[in-house]
Amino acid sequence: MVAPDPGLANASQMETAGRATFLRMTPRKWQLVRAFESIIRLLLPLVPPLRILEKSEALPSSILVVEYWNLGDLAIVVPFLKNLRRSYPQARISLLVNAGLASFLEGQGLVDEFIPVRVPWAQHFSRRKKYSPFSGHWISFARTILGIRKRKFDWAISGRMDVRDNLLLWLSGAARRIGYGLGGGGFLLTDRVAPDLSRPHRADIWLHVLDALGKLTDRDLSGFQINEGELVAARSFLRERGIAEDAFLIGVHPGARIAVRRWGDGRFAEVARHILGESDAHILWFSDPGNPSAAPPLERCHPVSLEFRSFLAVLSRCRLLICNDSGPMHLANLLGVPVVAVFGPTKPEWFGPRGSQGRIVIRPEFWCRPCFDYCIFDEPHCLRTITPGQVIASVREAIPELRAEPSLTIESYVAGAAGEGRENG
Repeated sequence: MVAPDPGLANASQMETAGRATFLRMTPRKWQLVRAFESIIRLLLPLVPPLRILEKSEALPSSILVVEYWNLGDLAIVVPFLKNLRRSYPQARISLLVNAGLASFLEGQGLVDEFIPVRVPWAQHFSRRKKYSPFSGHWISFARTILGIRKRKFDWAISGRMDVRDNLLLWLSGAARRIGYGLGGGGFLLTDRVAPDLSRPHRADIWLHVLDALGKLTDRDLSGFQINEGELVAARSFLRERGIAEDAFLIGVHPGARIAVRRWGDGRFAEVARHILGESDAHILWFSDPGNPSAAPPLERCHPVSLEFRSFLAVLSRCRLLICNDSGPMHLANLLGVPVVAVFGPTKPEWFGPRGSQGRIVIRPEFWCRPCFDYCIFDEPHCLRTITPGQVIASVREAIPELRAEPSLTIESYVAGAAGEGRENG
């Protein structure tokens, strides 16, 4: 009898621990994943075999990165893309991305090509609609995958711990498929990354893929570039509203894509009222053009509803953003804007703001966290029990520290971005 490989046993134990730590996957859900794996194994022989990477192809000439979810998810993957570009400068990097978000990373020099896709299970909140065979998204999705397969990528990478993403890596036809097996589908990978239980944040989970490949990673978030024209337009936008160049700007964004992560416009308005009553700050009340939020009728509170790139430029002028656990929180991180973020159903250890200046307001005693998009109660009590006073207290702590720091002018921001561009070049 051959003794079991202790290394494999340890890797299996790490994945089991990772599944409990990172995914909180119940035994029932794991059984469903294993059943799905069994179906995949039956279907694999029906698909043409994959290309085998030759030894001479140790360095990839083409890399496919799979991240097709939402804005916050795409912002989280930016540090990984920066490090991937630095580690493999000769490779052509393609990003399989949500069709509505391809413009977000344009001009950053991180990706050579955006491949837009509408993945059926990423289009709906309804569990029934996610996998409906009658969805028209399946046809366009299949066409996109067939097109990718013809490209014969050298590598395909996903930092998501999801059997569906591992299946996508396999369907891509890439010769080397790198990802995590703890969420299922590990047999579809050529490189099965063991999780690092000490770094649960989703940005670190992506970066650990490069750690596993022997690459040193830089976890710094700075360097997201906004071009000079956009910044000048932001300055003009603020001047037209009577906001001085040296004004202390605080952004408030009460929106979130997922309903159970919205603290409530009225609560944010109460916070804004206290800030304006206690300071000379101006508040920019942000809302999405397709989902407007009425700003409270307060002096020095300015409603702002802009298309995406203009929103980023104006947000970069803020000294603080008060928001939900949402995409704007992650965007503020990339722009170096400190946040006070109200957290409800998700874990800050997984999705919280990065950097030393991020503040979180949370009720940690709720046992049901994380529940992600679906609250098991009639309403998200973890969020509703947070009072405006708690958020106001956190803002009061932040403002003196931020006032003591020099503000970031448009000229210094552009100079910094240009300098980094020269170094990368």
